Amino acid sequence: MIRKCALLALALSFFATPLHAEEAAILREKRPDLFHPETGLRIAKQRAPIPDDIPAPARRVGVEQAKALLLSGAIAIDVFGALQSRFDELDGTWLIGKEHKTIPGAVWLPETGRGVLQPQIKAYLKSNLQTLTNGQRTTPLIVFCVSDCWMSWNASQHIARLGYSNVNWFALGTDGWEEAGGTLVPVTPIPVDVD
Repeated sequence: MIRKCALLALALSFFATPLHAEEAAILREKRPDLFHPETGLRIAKQRAPIPDDIPAPARRVGVEQAKALLLSGAIAIDVFGALQSRFDELDGTWLIGKEHKTIPGAVWLPETGRGVLQPQIKAYLKSNLQTLTNGQRTTPLIVFCVSDCWMSWNASQHIARLGYSNVNWFALGTDGWEEAGGTLVPVTPIPVDVD
């Protein structure tokens, strides 16, 4: 019984803190069903402890770094999932059942943090990045979701793989922003181009 309690405590402490790179690699090895075999991106159980780092060229930033980047003109991209919602196939607007709040000035591109993007969502991400950055792939971007959400980790890598070189992963997301005294505002997702 004591051994079971000790193992349970160890397991709980493992999931209560961010994963180090080595721990993330071990998790991918032990639970390959959670990760895409080719890309290494998380495909299941997106709300779970996240790694404490991210592959380059993306880099992890904290609250103060995110604030400084925003003040200097960085583009904030919220990749929070659409929670059982979808976009209207006729006009591209998202049918959202629950209000979502984000960092002031951020744009919301739902579903772009999935481990494997559907072709229409991949095109949605690519075209919106092109528009938001005026085609400048060195534009500073801040990618976030909520805390303990792999979607921002995935999206940061999707964006870097599209050739963007200044991708800043704000792992604490809207939860960390609010805990640090920042305000959140309601946001509507950018519609999907259905033409």
